[in-house]
Amino acid sequence: MSWEEFREKAKIVEEDFAKNLENPTWANGHQNRREHWDVQGTLNGELAKFEIKGLKKFHRKDPEPQDEMALIEYVGNAGYPGWVQGGADYIAFKRIKYPWLVVNRQDLWNMVKQKLEERNYSKSDRHWSEPKEPYATYDRSFFGNKDKYCWVLFEDIEKLEHVKI
Repeated sequence: MSWEEFREKAKIVEEDFAKNLENPTWANGHQNRREHWDVQGTLNGELAKFEIKGLKKFHRKDPEPQDEMALIEYVGNAGYPGWVQGGADYIAFKRIKYPWLVVNRQDLWNMVKQKLEERNYSKSDRHWSEPKEPYATYDRSFFGNKDKYCWVLFEDIEKLEHVKI
């Protein structure tokens, strides 16, 4: 999938979530890439910024995305803090079980950071074709990227204060 195709699909997911907001205002390019938020609007009477995340596949060649774990980026491609450390107030995850899971970004980062520290930010020792290991550090350094991310069980995210839409 090209970057343009990826961006088009992401925009559809973002627009789908924004239907739940009053007076949505879209982030500009800088706000989206550097501040890590997609849309600002009012949800349940609160004006907030939201980073919106679509469903992810474990492997590029998987036929369908999965609804077991979320991919959490804590260091971005260029080595700067990832979206979980960004300027959004909330992260909105697309789901299959129900349309949306909305959690406080800082609460999510606090939980993920604690789990990563408990593992000493260790990488997974599983083969790439095996199931993903929750809270293991993954990266794409093979491709020259500086990103770091982990997979987090949605059931753990649901233990945080959240809203299901």
